[in-house]
Amino acid sequence: MKPSKLELIGIIVLNILGLAAFFWPFTVPAAVKVMDARTASWWIFLILLLLPLGLLLFVELGRGGMGPKAIALIGVLGAAMVALRIPGFVLGFNAMFIIVLVAGNAFGPRFGFLLGAVGMFASGLFVGGLGPWLPFQMVATAWMGMGAGLLPRSGSWPVRIGALAVYGFVTGLLFGAVMNLYSWPFEANGSGLSWSPDATTAENLGNYWTFYLVRSLGWDMFRAIGNVVMVLILARPLLGSLDRAARRMNLEVRSGPNPLNTPAIRRLA
Repeated sequence: MKPSKLELIGIIVLNILGLAAFFWPFTVPAAVKVMDARTASWWIFLILLLLPLGLLLFVELGRGGMGPKAIALIGVLGAAMVALRIPGFVLGFNAMFIIVLVAGNAFGPRFGFLLGAVGMFASGLFVGGLGPWLPFQMVATAWMGMGAGLLPRSGSWPVRIGALAVYGFVTGLLFGAVMNLYSWPFEANGSGLSWSPDATTAENLGNYWTFYLVRSLGWDMFRAIGNVVMVLILARPLLGSLDRAARRMNLEVRSGPNPLNTPAIRRLA
C-alpha cells in the first residue's frame, strides 16, 4: 500500500525533527544558554520526538495506515527484535539489528523506518530501557531500517548482500555516533571535551569528535563488525523467507533477486 500524503509529510517532518533533536548542540547553542544541557535534552525529548513520533506511529499502524497484513508482519518482526535484544549488548553489538537491516531491505524504507521505531520501543519495554534516551534510540534505529530500504535490490545475490554488509558496517558506527550526541552535552560537562553554548560550531564539533573517539568508537566497531558477520551468515535465508511470506500475504514487495527462481525450483514447478 502506497503511503498517503499525510503519512509522507509525517515521516518527513519526524526526520527533520529527529535531525534537529540530535544535532541541536551544533546549531542552536545560544538558544539554550538559559538552561543547562540536561534540561534542554528533556525538552527535546518531550516536544521534538515523543509527540510527533507517537502521532506518526498512530497514523501508520492505525486504521487507514499500512494495512493489517503489514502491521501483523511488523508485530512478528518486532517480537523477533525483542527476543534478540533480551540477551543484551555484547561490547556494543546486539543481534536485533539484523532484523532491521534485512526487513528494511526487503520491504522498503517506509516499512524499515516503522519497524525500527516499533521494535526498539517494544524491546525497551521488555529490557527496562525506558527513559528520555528511548525516542532517540527509536529514531536512530528507524533511520537504519529506512536506509536499508533505499539500497538497490537489482542484480545478483552477492551484490545485494555485499551492499547490505557494507551498509551494516557503516550504520553500526553511525548508530553509536548519533546516540552519543544525545548524552554528550551533559555527560562530558566540565571536561575538556564538553559542549559549550559559548563555543563555535567548529569548536563543538572538534570536542565531540574527540569525545566520540575516546568514549564510543571501540564499542561501535564491535557493533559494525557484528552487523557484517550477521548479514553474511543470515541475510540470504532471511531475505528469502521474507520474500516468500510477502507473496503468501499478498504484500507489495520491492523487485529484486527471486529466491524461488532457481533451476531446482523451476524443475519442480
